[in-house]
Amino acid sequence: MNWKDFGINLADGVASFVGSWTFIIWQTVILIIWGAVNILHFSNFDPYPFILMNLLLSSQAAYATPMILMSSNRQAIKDREELLKDLKVDQESKEILQSIMVLLIKLEEDLALDRQAIKEHAEILAEIKKIKKTSKSHG
Repeated sequence: MNWKDFGINLADGVASFVGSWTFIIWQTVILIIWGAVNILHFSNFDPYPFILMNLLLSSQAAYATPMILMSSNRQAIKDREELLKDLKVDQESKEILQSIMVLLIKLEEDLALDRQAIKEHAEILAEIKKIKKTSKSHG
């Protein structure tokens, strides 16, 4: 694996984890414990106003934000590519549907012609029956 792939995977992993409820819950628990330990004076490693906590959170944000943006940009590119594929399929489907519509119109026209031909044949058959009837009554 090269460094670019490593960076991509790392950014996607960080974005996925930082955007999860697991991360939010654990970070909240840690911050509450941090504050409680220092406010209740169990330890005084970071007394109020929690300068060390602010430094750590700022550092976390400074690294997490660009990774989230990189991951988001890559996802936007993937989404755009998927959209273009969908658009191509939609255009092909539209062309197929238009061809089907042309065929259906042609079939409808042919059916109308067939109905007309059947009607004309029925009229001819009725004429023939009349002629036969007339010729039997004369003969």
